[in-house]
Amino acid sequence: MPKSVTITTPWPTYEEVAKRLGISKRRQKEIDAMAKEFFRQSRAKECATTSTAAEPEKRRKRASAA
Repeated sequence: MPKSVTITTPWPTYEEVAKRLGISKRRQKEIDAMAKEFFRQSRAKECATTSTAAEPEKRRKRASAA
């Protein structure tokens, strides 16, 4: 089996990527705001799903304690 090889290189900053793609500073800020909102909503959905999944267990514990 061949040995694995890892190639390392410095990761470009968002500004470097945007400059390479020709994206303006204003558009960078808009994209950044959209990405932050997307992750905020994703995290909120994840938290809502997790707490909803725990509800039946909470009800069972309350019922058995009563």
